[in-house]
Amino acid sequence: MNRVFLLIICCVSLFALEPYKVVSVETNIIDSNVVGNRLFVGGDVGDVLEFRFDKNFLSIDKNEIIRLPKIQNAFSEAYPRVFFIDFFSDNFLILSEGDYGGKNLFVLSKDLKQIFSQQDSLNIKKAMFVGDNLIFLALLSNEILLYNTKTNTFEYRVQISNASFSDFYLSDDRSKFLISCESGVLYYGDVKSGNVLKEFSEINKDNVYKARFVDNNGLTILSAGVDRKIGIYKTDSKLNNILTTYIQTDFLVYSVGISGDGSLGAYIANESGDIVVFDVLSKKTIEILRGHKSMPNSIFFIDNNHIISVEDGKNIMFWKLNNAKNR
Repeated sequence: MNRVFLLIICCVSLFALEPYKVVSVETNIIDSNVVGNRLFVGGDVGDVLEFRFDKNFLSIDKNEIIRLPKIQNAFSEAYPRVFFIDFFSDNFLILSEGDYGGKNLFVLSKDLKQIFSQQDSLNIKKAMFVGDNLIFLALLSNEILLYNTKTNTFEYRVQISNASFSDFYLSDDRSKFLISCESGVLYYGDVKSGNVLKEFSEINKDNVYKARFVDNNGLTILSAGVDRKIGIYKTDSKLNNILTTYIQTDFLVYSVGISGDGSLGAYIANESGDIVVFDVLSKKTIEILRGHKSMPNSIFFIDNNHIISVEDGKNIMFWKLNNAKNR
């Protein structure tokens, strides 16, 4: 009996990992983004925060970038929710709530400059820089647009599909996009032209909340689906010879993360907000990250041994993996 009990304790200790560090903020987090060694967080009262960290998470420095001006809603003035933040070439791109439920898009360098507002009638869901003067936009209607801030014109406007947009993700060099939507189909394409190069539809048959990919002489893609599947796609360098598999879960998969070399993945596993880290090739569980108080909305691999996860509440968790080197 004692031996069985000790075996159970050892197995739990092997997989359940507590965060290395926890950083709490004062307001609820809407979304987040990592660029290099900087984590950007948008809150629900107009706050844009930055956390700079070293590669071992020994030093984590917080800085408030800006609090956006108040907006007008149906009842009174209020601070806006900040939906997404990007950073490129010393400039911030901030997507936030606008007047009466609209959307505002700002560029912040020395001053705060508004690019779009409610009057432009663009229901922007996400936006990122793809060059010094270019912004890649996605609308709820699942249109993608490339906007030139120098000429104040759109380079293109492309309808991806009739399904509602969920999310997009860009390659490290910001030259390729991966779009997920309510149909379950993933669209991989070229940012400069807006052309779709490949569609992936073999696994998820319902809304894919998020999808992530790396390109190492071929794509490795992970998808997070409402059908409780983590989709796994692998291709060769010519986007052919597609290998597909998936992990079936008992919970809606809200978010996934992928390591820079494509060997490790992570997904939110249950209503407690536990995060499963797994080997992509074997689908074997490496770690279970346990400690979130609210549902995580983002998972970032800094490298194969360091992860940042951000929740819908007020906590940001920094993790050091025990078993990644021994998988």
